[in-house]
Order: sequence, then C-alpha cells, then structure tokens
Amino acid sequence: MPIWLALNLPALSLQLAQRALDPALARSLTLVIVDGPVQRTDIVFCNDKARRAGIVPGMKLSAAQALAKELVAIRHDAQHERTALQELSCWAYQFSARIASFQGRGGSGLLIETGASERLFGGRDALRQRIVGALRSVGYRATNASAATPAAARVLACARALGLTASDAVEQAQLPGALRRLPLHLLGWEEQINETLQALGLSTIGEVLALPREAFARRFGAQQLSDLDRMLGTLADPHPPFTPLEQFRARIELPADLVNVAQLSVPLHHLLRLLEGFLRGHGAGATTLGLRIHHSARREKPVAPTTIRLALAVPERDAQRLLRLLTERLARLRLPEPAIRIELELEHMAQLLPRNASFLPPAPQPATPGIDALQLAETLHARLGSEGVFQLQALSDHRPEFAYRVVPLAPALSYPQSQTPLPTQRPLMVLPAPRPLPTALLDSGVPQYGGPLAFLAGPERIEAGWWDVGQAQRATVHRDYFVARNRNGQTLWIYRELAAPHNWFLHGFFA
Repeated sequence: MPIWLALNLPALSLQLAQRALDPALARSLTLVIVDGPVQRTDIVFCNDKARRAGIVPGMKLSAAQALAKELVAIRHDAQHERTALQELSCWAYQFSARIASFQGRGGSGLLIETGASERLFGGRDALRQRIVGALRSVGYRATNASAATPAAARVLACARALGLTASDAVEQAQLPGALRRLPLHLLGWEEQINETLQALGLSTIGEVLALPREAFARRFGAQQLSDLDRMLGTLADPHPPFTPLEQFRARIELPADLVNVAQLSVPLHHLLRLLEGFLRGHGAGATTLGLRIHHSARREKPVAPTTIRLALAVPERDAQRLLRLLTERLARLRLPEPAIRIELELEHMAQLLPRNASFLPPAPQPATPGIDALQLAETLHARLGSEGVFQLQALSDHRPEFAYRVVPLAPALSYPQSQTPLPTQRPLMVLPAPRPLPTALLDSGVPQYGGPLAFLAGPERIEAGWWDVGQAQRATVHRDYFVARNRNGQTLWIYRELAAPHNWFLHGFFA
C-alpha cells in the first residue's frame, strides 16, 4: 500500500541563509528575508533575534532597520528555492524512487513514497526517523506527516508546522476526520477563492467537504473539487516519475562575507551530506571532487574563484571522511578575498561493488586494527598535494628504468595498467641510473660491490627499445641481468652489457 511522507520546510528562504553559517554565528545575526520592489520592500521571514528586536513579517524594511542597526537583509529568491528542492529530491532518491516537490502558498517541501522502502530500512517509523535525521544533517529542519495520499500528507505536514494538529500518520479511512478541522488556506488555492469561501462563512476543510459537490464545482470550478478528491483518495493522483540528475553540482550562498577559512566547514559539510545522498541513490562513490570558493564581485579588482580539486584513491561517499580530506586542504589555504559563495561539483564517480557475503562466520579481528594505507595516502595527499604524495604506474616496457612512471594519486591508476607480465625477480628499489661496477681481474672478471659477488640467479636477457632509436635518454638496451649477493649479505640486481667491452652495472637492491 502506498504511504506518502511529506516534509514541509517552513521559511525555506530563511533556512537557506541560516544553513550557510555556523549555528552560533547564525544566532548572533539579525537576519530577515525581504521581498517586493525597492520602494516598498517588506519583511517576509525573520529569525529569532530579529523577532526579539520587534521585527515581524509584513513590516517595512525601513522600519525594521530602525529597530536593528546591524540588520542583515537577504532578498527572497524563488529560483534559489526551486534549485534547493531539486537538490533535495536527488538527495532523497536514496530512500525512494517516487519523489515529488511542492512549492506554493501552503508551503514548500518534498513528498516521498515510503511504502515500498519500509522493509529495507526496518519499518515505517525507523525509515521516517532516518529521513528526518538525515535531512537535519543536510542543514534543514522540517515538519513531517504520513498519509495514504500525497496531498493529504502535504496538508498535514503544513498544519503541524503551524501547530494545528499533532497527527503524524493517518490511514485513508481516517483522512476526513483528520482534515476536517484544518483551515482552508492549507490547500494552496488562490487567495480569491479563499476570500470568497471566508465571506460565505466557510473556514475549514470539513465545511467545504460538506457542501453539495455539483454546486461547489459550478461556483468554484472542477479543479478545486478534484483537489479535494485526490486528497481523500477517491480520485487517482499520479505523479510523473522522478529522474535524478546524472551530474551533481550544489552551492550555498553565504549571507555574510567570510574571511576565516574555518567558517566554511559548516556549509561544506552540508554540501557533502547532499553529495552523500546523491551518491547513495546512484550506488556510486566519488573519485574526483571540485570545490570552488567565489569572492565578492563588488571589489575594485575582480578575483577569480579559489579552486580545490580532491582526487581519491578509491571511490568514497562518506561525508565525514570527505570533510576531513577537504579540511586538510583548507587548512593550508588563505583566501585572497572574503568568500560569498561555495560550490561543490562531482567531477567523476565510480560504481561501488557490493561485498559478497560468506557462509562461514568472519574471522576474529584484532582488537586494534592497523592503519588503512589508502586512507593514510589520501590524507597525506590532501595535506601535501600531488608534489608530495604520488604513486607509480606500470608501463608496457621491458626496460626497467622505463617500466613505470610517477603519476598523481588517482583511482584509475590504483592498479598497474601494463598488460605485460612482470618477471618475478625484480627488486623493490631500482636506482634512477645504473652504477658501473669494478671487476676483479684475478677472479676472471667477477663484478665487485663490497667484495666479489656470488651469483644467485640469472641470466635474464633484456633486449628492447629499438623503437626509440635517436632518443638519447631512451636508448636501446642489450643486457643480461643477474641476482647476486656480496659478503655483507646484500642482495643486488646487476647486469652485464652484451656489447663490448661487456661492462657490469648495479641497477637495484632487493629488500
């Protein structure tokens, strides 16, 4: 049976401004959202500090500025709200494939069909708590309600935001009783229709439902009657299938210019939580992220955005881990100008393969697990950059000095790319350039390194590089390689040139 969960986001414009700041800083600001022409700008929403100063919605901006000298006024942006709802819809795709957003007079928020997902998350209550908790970690607060129809769930969630009902889950048979006492304006109809109904003495949904259907449709239109039927479930209310975006790009506008890099961690964490939900919905992990910090365009000399790119050794979607890595980069950053907006973009992602379960119980784990080498490498890479932390990529070349190259830390290069099978007798340490070895004439030309060398394995003949003729640094090689040991117990990798005068060279050390 379909069950719809409605998440109503009261004062969405105000929430968009507050989620960009640290909670302590947000509480210290006298913050309002304004709308209307420049000559007649009105207050639409205001935070708690503004209310304590005597500012209320509907007040003129000039009057509010007289009450609070350090008033921060942000203009209402409907497109910004629509973009935020689109981002939240992609985030909610991790919980359900049937998602719809609503925005209008009755409020703004999301509708999520949770009936098909309840068993996956441990039941209806557990899923609801998980969604509400995850939404709070993204930086939003919402009132919620569940019902058999999406329209009824939306009305109940908006009513809970106003404190008009305590119902948070209503079955279809209980809908008429749960809705009859709620005011008409929650339906989101045009103001002219609501005023006409008020003039007729009708103020609640129950009173409208008691009217004769045909007379109501002739007076107010069939659309309003269909809205009531969809809310009660007597008429189908299909929603178009939700198609999540293939690319993730989200931004947060900062209501105040921020100079301290540490103050960016809160909005950055909210963006990473959105990214985590997006990646969970796609069953993927991030491999490359781009963070852009935009600066004020009101400066005399425009400053290009500060850009940070984060490459990961393995696909990752955990917001806490990504935040630690980006914080390492931000700690070494000094902003050239105050920040006014941050933008997070997912440049590359890769599918996360599920782990296969075992019939046998897991082996006992040590009490103190060892250091995760990949996490350590990523942390050092975030702190030191590609110049200080890199990895080796194998190449299809039999010449040892050209069989690898240094590359930045990246997931696509975590494993050798060469298709040429590597020999087993290879040292861990290969010298940048071979060193000539002296020979003992009394020992028939045996090479020496700390004394005469004893051969353990070989020869392994390598003749390659003819295609690089003419390049001084990548010459053709004709060599016989040996594994040898000296009197000190060192195991060496040496070779002898096939061409006269057949000199010996040291090329590496075995551990």
